[in-house]
Amino acid sequence: MEGDFRLLGPIDWLQLLAQGGKTGVFAVEAGGGRGEVYLEQGRPVHAVFGEKVGQEALLEVLALKEGRFRFLLAVRPPLSSLEGPLEAYLLQAIRLLDERVEVGPFDLVRPGSRAQAVQSTLDPVELSLLLALGSGQSPLDLASRLALSLGEVLRRLGHLARLRLVEVFPRVPRTARLRVALGRQGAQVDALLLSSWREHYGLFQRVRAKAQKEVLLLVEGAEGLGVEIRLAPELLLFHGLQVGEEVLVWPEV
Repeated sequence: MEGDFRLLGPIDWLQLLAQGGKTGVFAVEAGGGRGEVYLEQGRPVHAVFGEKVGQEALLEVLALKEGRFRFLLAVRPPLSSLEGPLEAYLLQAIRLLDERVEVGPFDLVRPGSRAQAVQSTLDPVELSLLLALGSGQSPLDLASRLALSLGEVLRRLGHLARLRLVEVFPRVPRTARLRVALGRQGAQVDALLLSSWREHYGLFQRVRAKAQKEVLLLVEGAEGLGVEIRLAPELLLFHGLQVGEEVLVWPEV
């Protein structure tokens, strides 16, 4: 058996081999590097990638996004450097890989070609995200539709992107549609949203918000606000804004 990682990645192939209880070597070539993962009755017993051996090598193989592979049956390992089932390493690999996939609040996210085939294996939250994507949504829109925190949406989409279940198309941070909520002091937006704006536009202190009229607000970031902009009572009264109404918000740059 041989092929490439265009449709299925190394995580998928090794899971299939493990589920089939196969014994042999899974050899990969990618970007000039070579690696091998030895299986015995579906359990990984040894891995090497370049100069790396054992768990470190296995995680490198699992992280590959492109390359070719072949599986040779009944090939025995020269030594043993791994213990435990494949699932134990997959959890570590997915956590590490999620950190490498960056999804921004304004990026366009679409279902991948494999999304429909694996829906039954997803947990309820990730399945709801996948179904809500339609032909494409931003994480900010998804957070609003599904009543999830922006941080949770970004983390889950990063996971799905690494599994190649969604495709991420980076977009320039733009105007956000936020819901006015009551705060204790000043004006606050989600810290992740503010960070995305500042990473692109540079440091700024104020945002413009527009409902019936346009207002200027000195803004701070706060954790977990999602699609809310929280305003102190005096700001609500001064600017004539109401809790629950939607406003368009963008940085003053």
